[in-house]
Amino acid sequence: MKFTIAYSLVFLYVLAAIVFWGYSLHRGSERIYHLEKEVVALKNTLHATTSYDTELHRVEDAHQRRRRQYWGEGTTFLVLTLLASGIVYYAYYRQRQLSKLQQNFMLSVTHELKTPLAGIKLNMQTLQRRKLDEEVQQKLIRTAVHETDRLNDLCNNILMATQMESKKEAMYSDAVKLQEIIQEEVAEFRSRYPDFHIETFLDETVPPVRSDHTWWKLILSNLVENARKYTEDGGAIQIRMHRENQEIVLQVCDQGPGIPDEEKQKIFSKFYRTGEETTRKTSGTGLGLYLVRKMVSLYKYDITVKNNTPKGSIFEIRIRI
Repeated sequence: MKFTIAYSLVFLYVLAAIVFWGYSLHRGSERIYHLEKEVVALKNTLHATTSYDTELHRVEDAHQRRRRQYWGEGTTFLVLTLLASGIVYYAYYRQRQLSKLQQNFMLSVTHELKTPLAGIKLNMQTLQRRKLDEEVQQKLIRTAVHETDRLNDLCNNILMATQMESKKEAMYSDAVKLQEIIQEEVAEFRSRYPDFHIETFLDETVPPVRSDHTWWKLILSNLVENARKYTEDGGAIQIRMHRENQEIVLQVCDQGPGIPDEEKQKIFSKFYRTGEETTRKTSGTGLGLYLVRKMVSLYKYDITVKNNTPKGSIFEIRIRI
């Protein structure tokens, strides 16, 4: 707020100064013009010269040149001032937005780290202090492993986001069969969330793509995890893949609340999450979809968000064969 007030006052002062000096130059130019005309007329009266019209034309021409000069310079200076002011304010606005996103990121990371750590610690203390039957022990161990997987995913996303900052091209290791990666991810998802419903509709005739297995595992993991967060209890996640002409179409569909049109591009920004961190119901760091967009764009593929029917969102990746 203080910066905005100070910035507005300085901006108005600069504009007022430009207008004042422009008006002063205009008045000075007009005064010079009239004085020069009077001098030419006086010379003609005293000496009765034959060059009156020539001198008058010279005065008129000089007057027009001065007018064009100060109007041109004044307009250029005004445009540059407005442009510079816009750049400065935009940079300030972007810095504020980034600061807010980073603050939200720190809050979410702190929550994402503390929650699984607290769960693991509680399970280990329970196993240590009590004699439990085998079934209860296995349940506590599975829960601890699940929380460890959450920590591992978070660390992977943070590490990959840092590495992606300097990435200029995609990784190509070998021909990757997406059907196998999808089945691996679905099996892992079902082991983590046995009560959650996930379906696959895969065209087995889709050919392998030249890419990197690890990257595609991370892409699918983040898309499926994002779908899980926003799909309500009793809903289902669907993964679809088919071929359209010279493209492979991969879709991850959820049955969540959906995404407003004005948010559809923002959700791929680094650290961006809808709503306020202190009141948001879903967990996350704002890195998952950023990584997905970054990796997909490095492969020169397209990713879009569509509305699902009757509700929810569809994340669609189009892969050129």
